[in-house]
Amino acid sequence: MPQSSDSILITGATSGIGQALALFYAKPGTKLFLWGRSDTKLQETAQRCKDKGAIVLTYPIDLTNPVSAVTLLHEVIQKFTINMAILAAGSGDIKADQDILESQKTLYGLAQLNYVTPSLMGNLLAQHMIQKNIKGKIIFISSVAGFHSLPFATAYSSSKAGLTRFSDSLRLAVKKWKIQVTLVVPGFIDTPMSQRLECDKPFLMPLDKAVQHITEAISKGKKELILPKIFKLLKWIDLIAPSFLRDFILSRIKVKQD
Repeated sequence: MPQSSDSILITGATSGIGQALALFYAKPGTKLFLWGRSDTKLQETAQRCKDKGAIVLTYPIDLTNPVSAVTLLHEVIQKFTINMAILAAGSGDIKADQDILESQKTLYGLAQLNYVTPSLMGNLLAQHMIQKNIKGKIIFISSVAGFHSLPFATAYSSSKAGLTRFSDSLRLAVKKWKIQVTLVVPGFIDTPMSQRLECDKPFLMPLDKAVQHITEAISKGKKELILPKIFKLLKWIDLIAPSFLRDFILSRIKVKQD
C-alpha cells in the first residue's frame, strides 16, 4: 500500500507522470486535488482514482496562465489543508526544421507553464504550510534538459533550468520549518511527451519504474532525484567539459517531434 499524505494536490494529472502519481497515491482516506487542462481527461483520471477509494476534487485549468493558477490555489487553500503537492504539469517543444529560432509564443508559453506557474504555486503552498504548521512536502517535476543548453529547445531547457534552481532555493528557504522540497529530474520517460520526439531516446525508462523511483524518493525525503542515474554523470560532464567540446556536441544533436 503506497505511503502518502492524506491530502495531495497534483498538477498535470491528465497524463504522464502526473496521472501515474495520482493513481499511485489513490487509496481510501486520501483526498486528491487533481489539476489539468483537459476536463475530459481529468475526469477519466479522477474516476480511476475514485475506483481505488480516493476522494477526488478536479480543477480543469490552463496552467500557462499563472494568475488564474494562483487565484484558484488561493481559493483551494482557504477551504482545505494541503499536506503534499506534486507540481508535475509541464510541456516541451522544439524548434521546427524550417525555423531559425523558436517563436515568441513558444518561449512565453513554456516559460509560464514550466517555470512561472509552478514556482508561484510552490511558493504559495510553502506559505500555506508554514502558516498552518504543516510539515508538508512539495515536489517539482523538472527535466534533465535544464542541465544543458539545447539550441533546438531553448524555451524548454531554460524554463526547466529556472524551475530546478527555484526548487533548490525554496528547499533551503523552508528547511527550518521542516517542509520537504523534492526535485525530480527525469530524462526520457515513456510518456506521451517523449513519444512525440523523433530521435534516439537513450536510457528510456518505463513509466511504472519511474513512478517507483519517484515515490521512494518522496518517502525518503530526498532533495533531488535524477532519472535514470546515468544523467547525473552527464550533468557533471556538461559542467566540467571544455566549452568548445560541449558546444560541438550540443550543436549537433538532431531532434524532431510529431
